[in-house]
Amino acid sequence: MATILVTGGAGYVGSHVIPGLQQRGHRVVVFDNLSRGHRATVEQLGVSVEEGDLEDTQALKQLFQRHAFAAILHFAALAYVGESAHIPDAYYRVNTAGTLNLVQQSMAAAAAPPPPLVFSSSCAVFGVPELLPLVEDSPKAPISAYGRSKLAAEWILADMGRAYGLRSVVLRYFNAAGADLDHGLGELHQPETHLIPLAISAARDRQPLQLFGSDFGTPDGSAIRDFVHVRDLAEAHLLALDHLLAGGGSDHFNLGSGYGVSVRDVVRQVEAELGLEVPVQLATRRQGDPPALVSDSAKARDVLGWTPRHSALRQVVADAAAWDQRQRLQSVLMREATHAVS
Repeated sequence: MATILVTGGAGYVGSHVIPGLQQRGHRVVVFDNLSRGHRATVEQLGVSVEEGDLEDTQALKQLFQRHAFAAILHFAALAYVGESAHIPDAYYRVNTAGTLNLVQQSMAAAAAPPPPLVFSSSCAVFGVPELLPLVEDSPKAPISAYGRSKLAAEWILADMGRAYGLRSVVLRYFNAAGADLDHGLGELHQPETHLIPLAISAARDRQPLQLFGSDFGTPDGSAIRDFVHVRDLAEAHLLALDHLLAGGGSDHFNLGSGYGVSVRDVVRQVEAELGLEVPVQLATRRQGDPPALVSDSAKARDVLGWTPRHSALRQVVADAAAWDQRQRLQSVLMREATHAVS
């Protein structure tokens, strides 16, 4: 049984990896500052949260003194493209400097070589693609502080590997979506910025969904994205971890479904799933939004044996809708219980 550190494990994708780690017999330690994650999400899986921040050198030092980690899954980050335009310094502190601090402390606490690391990166490192689909070696020209902060973290890992023997796998995933209903996991962002849960809420609450940009050079004018089910992303992280624990070398992989759908396609699929209209309000493009992003994930298939089994748009939307309905029912039951007690 290996002890695995999961930074940001109380967040969306990080929490979805925990059941798979447990099924593999690993001991999981979650490190999270809980600014955007949820302690209850992790604790329902039987794992406690060690609260701390990537910027806190002392907290990281003590974390590595308490545990001998066989590997690190590094999810902790700020991840809102629009927000990164307004507070870029926060994104560089957390995503870039925080990654460096994490690696330095892990190296200081461990005998050489340092524990290998799986890094949660993003398709935002590519910017506006010259050609689609995107392969791992496609040009990197990020157009947001978020994308640049992630790319800089990738450079740090590569340089630390060359200098100190750190082995790392970089996973650049596209639009994470869906839910793991078997383990009671789904999206709990506050605020929510992802398209599919916003479209579901718009339909059920009769509040307009803002459609950011209707004049992209795409067939229907809306942006095209590659949606990948969070369960498939979780499996990719587990396969990358297996690769590193077996002595595999550093590498980087794109993770997507391999096909693009437009924002309006998503709206239509949500309407078909719910049998409700999604009210739409047109808005201007957001800073940092490319017209289209689609992944070529053949390398992950060939090297890691990864297949996105759950990433058909219909399945992604159905799971997200079921998760949303479950959350709404739980909220009603909690309100009724509170009312009964009072």
